[in-house]
Amino acid sequence: MAEASTSRSAGRLVSLAGIAIALVAWEVAGRAAGPARFAPFSDVAREFLTVLGDGLTLPALGTSLLQMLVGYGAGLAVGVPLGVLMGRQAWADRAFQPWVSMMVVTSTAALVPLLIVLFGTGFWFRTAVVFLATVWYVVITAYQGARGIDPRYLGAARSFGAGDWQTFRMVHLPALFPYLMTGASVGLAHAIRAMVMAEMYVLIGFGGRLQQTGLSISTAPLLCYLLLLMLIGVAATGGLRWIGGRLAPWYEEARA
Repeated sequence: MAEASTSRSAGRLVSLAGIAIALVAWEVAGRAAGPARFAPFSDVAREFLTVLGDGLTLPALGTSLLQMLVGYGAGLAVGVPLGVLMGRQAWADRAFQPWVSMMVVTSTAALVPLLIVLFGTGFWFRTAVVFLATVWYVVITAYQGARGIDPRYLGAARSFGAGDWQTFRMVHLPALFPYLMTGASVGLAHAIRAMVMAEMYVLIGFGGRLQQTGLSISTAPLLCYLLLLMLIGVAATGGLRWIGGRLAPWYEEARA
C-alpha cells in the first residue's frame, strides 16, 4: 500500500515537472515568435482571466456542453447495445459490420453539409454531429469486449444454475466494463471535438467564438480558447475515470 502511494506521488511530481517544462518552453517560443504568430503563455494567461470574466464565454460554453452531452449520451445509448449484440450474435455481426466499418473511417466533417440540409443549423444539427462522431467508436469497443468473453466463464455460470440476468451481471458486465470505459473515453474525446467543429461551421456557441478569435491580431485569444478546450477535455476524462472507479473499484485498481 505504501509503495503504491509513493509511486502515485512520484507520478504526480513527474507530471507537474512535465507541465512546468512545457510552459517554460511555450513562454520562450512565444517571446521569440511574437504574439502575432504564437503568443507566449504569460499573454495567454492574462487573456484567460479576461475570457472567464467577460460574461459571454462561460454561458456559450455551458450551452455547447449541454448539446454535446445529449449527442454523446445518445451515442452511448445506441453504441453499447449495438456493439454487444454484434459481438454475441453472428447475424447481427454480418448485418451491421459493413456499415460500422464504413462509417468509422468516414470523416464526420464530410457529413456536415448533408446534416445541415437534414436538420438545419440548430440544436439537432449539432447533436447529430456529436452523435455520429461518437457512436461508431463505442460500437467497436463494445463489440471487441463482447467477442472477447471467455466461453468457459459462461459455461461455468450455467453449470451453477445462473440465469440470464445473473450471467450478465456476474460474467458479461465485468468482462465488458474495461472495453465500455475505453469506448466511453474515446467517444468523449471525439464528442468534444465534434461539438467545436459543428459550431465553427455555423459560427455559434463556443466553436463560433473560437473561429472568430482567429481573426484577432494577436494569437493570445485563440490560444486561450484552445487551452480552455484542453482543460475541459482533461476534466471530462478525469470525471469519467472517477465514475468508473466508483462503479467498479476493482477496475481502477487493475488499471493502476
